[in-house]
Amino acid sequence: MVLLIDNYDSFSYNLYQYLGELADEITVIRNDAMTVEEIAALKPTHIILSPGPGRPEDAGVCIDVVKKLGSQIPILGVCLGHQAICAAYGAEIVHAKRLMHGKQSEITVLQDCPLFRDLPEHLLAARYHSLAAEESTMPEFLHITAYTADGEIMAVQHATEPVFGVQFHPESVLTPDGKQMLRNFLLYTGKVRTDGVQMISAAIKKIVDKQDLSYEEAYGVMNEIMNGETTPTQNAAFLAALSTKSAKAETIDEISGCAAAMREHATTVQHDYDVMEIVGTGGDHANSFNISTTSALVAAAGGVKIAKHGNRAASSKCGTADCLEALGVNIQQDPEKAVSLLGEVGMCFFFAQKYHTSMKYVGSIRKELGIRTVFNILGPLTNPAHPRFALLGVYDESLTEIMAQVMMKLGVRRGMVVYGMDKLDEISLSADTKICEFGNGETRTYTIAPEDFGFA
Repeated sequence: MVLLIDNYDSFSYNLYQYLGELADEITVIRNDAMTVEEIAALKPTHIILSPGPGRPEDAGVCIDVVKKLGSQIPILGVCLGHQAICAAYGAEIVHAKRLMHGKQSEITVLQDCPLFRDLPEHLLAARYHSLAAEESTMPEFLHITAYTADGEIMAVQHATEPVFGVQFHPESVLTPDGKQMLRNFLLYTGKVRTDGVQMISAAIKKIVDKQDLSYEEAYGVMNEIMNGETTPTQNAAFLAALSTKSAKAETIDEISGCAAAMREHATTVQHDYDVMEIVGTGGDHANSFNISTTSALVAAAGGVKIAKHGNRAASSKCGTADCLEALGVNIQQDPEKAVSLLGEVGMCFFFAQKYHTSMKYVGSIRKELGIRTVFNILGPLTNPAHPRFALLGVYDESLTEIMAQVMMKLGVRRGMVVYGMDKLDEISLSADTKICEFGNGETRTYTIAPEDFGFA
């Protein structure tokens, strides 16, 4: 449940509308309706402090919420909520350099901040404020993550706690990337493990008992794996159990949680292109050639910017990296060279091992298991170029809608998830293909047949 604390401001309605498109359950309370203890008893997964009139001391329970719950629950403060966060940690709130009400300005963001993941370094934001945090009074642990050209603080992030603040309004139409920021916040879980107990052991037991993992559990386990905190035996048990838990695929929460943790451990590539990925999950046991790789070459020749991401074979005979290397491609090229190729020839390749160094903890295990694991699904979701468009082939029909939902949650703007009904993770030439097309928060499922395109 996402808790929105309303500081008696009409912008709370806008926040609620956006959140309603991103979260299943939202509770709204006024800033003087509950104590911190009563709020904690609600057990929210995330807390958002709304904009509002006045100064931080006028924001009711907000400052106490930051002080007492900031180490436990992810918190996002917007405008007055942002100022309440800064004030809670000792910063002074002073008159802003410029009076900004209903105006749009360019801000510069730090892309390593989870709020701004997958967003450009420079973006437009709506501002409605006459006060701002004074930089000289900011504590060292409260990092500035966005600012204006004249040096006004536009966003902050706590160094060790899941607390974020934005002086601007992500819920305004004048902030085009605002919804993505809110989505990024809701995907962020902060510190999952607080008692020193490994999550993977409990997760394995839960999976063996045929129970689904929550988003937080999946995120926590993958975080442990990527940090090298688990043993090879635990990793193998977790991957095997998760892949055989039921006849159906992993759940949206399980996939999203694992993907979010894996993305946080990956190297991100900076570029200015609207790129597309064409990729299959593998694991269909069809022993087909590298169809997505050859399709990517054709699409790039047609003018589409393709950022291909892949690895050596895990559950098949030949992975994307194996194929391209055999063709003479330097799969070990550095990020700068890859991006330059994207501009020059319209296609580049990111070798997964180079960008996901934490995969060293599971690479050999995947090969030894020789079965499809959740990593077949995660690969297409963790492309370091963060493509905004995707054509994804899946190994199981039940994954078409699931993966469409997951990809939208992770910021892919538009794409298709396809499954060849003759058990191919590709569009088939010999049977119908099920397609789940997604974009603008909506999905549409239909089938196509080879005959529709002149193949008898």
